[in-house]
Amino acid sequence: MRTLAAAFNRRMKSVLKAALRRTPYRVVRARDANRFQAIEDTLLALKARGFSPKIVLDGGANVGDFGRMARRVFGANAEIHLFEPQPACLPHLEALTKQQNFILHTVAIGARDEILELAIDPSSVTTGAHVKLEGGAESVSVRSVTLDGLFQEKLRDGDRTLLKLDLQGWEMEALRGSVGILPKIEIVLTEASFFAQAYEPSIADLIRFFDAGGFDLHDIASLSARRRDNRAHQADLVFVSRLSPLARDTAWA
Repeated sequence: MRTLAAAFNRRMKSVLKAALRRTPYRVVRARDANRFQAIEDTLLALKARGFSPKIVLDGGANVGDFGRMARRVFGANAEIHLFEPQPACLPHLEALTKQQNFILHTVAIGARDEILELAIDPSSVTTGAHVKLEGGAESVSVRSVTLDGLFQEKLRDGDRTLLKLDLQGWEMEALRGSVGILPKIEIVLTEASFFAQAYEPSIADLIRFFDAGGFDLHDIASLSARRRDNRAHQADLVFVSRLSPLARDTAWA
């Protein structure tokens, strides 16, 4: 029942957001901890400017919300690779693979091939799965692989590949395992933290990494804050390759 209720709530939010996009209005709450949540609007804007990926790499797919969003925006011809090691997420993702061009990888992604301990309850879905550091938290062993190992021979320059990373602080590890394919990626959408709780990379570290790899910060797709004092704590940043057609249009208006 909770799964059905969650699916209904996601569907209603999608319908309401679609309706609001047709109006000049937006709904806000006083001292809202989510200042804006515009990932789908950002993807739609990229599409309107001519971006149409043949391959989408969805790191941290969870129950498939981003994958479904990418399908709505970019259509059924985009090949969407779902990366998610959480056991409780897999039934949701396996259902998605019954649709054309959804491909499931039941692994984590990181800087090397190894076994990681995720601090999660293996029987329930969480959006906050993180690598276990120490202590008595319940955990599950998962296999971690590099994107270089999986896609070095697969990606082509004309694929206009989109890489999305939502890995609860493990983003830099995943990027270190992707340096070989980075020149073949056009856009990276990555979660970033304004301050660290454990091993999250700083925004400055991410910008330095992408600058060295030939990417510029292009957009901010979401920004959220902690509820008690509205201090910004997380964002989703869009980095675009300097070789992308999207990077060439620098007109102010």
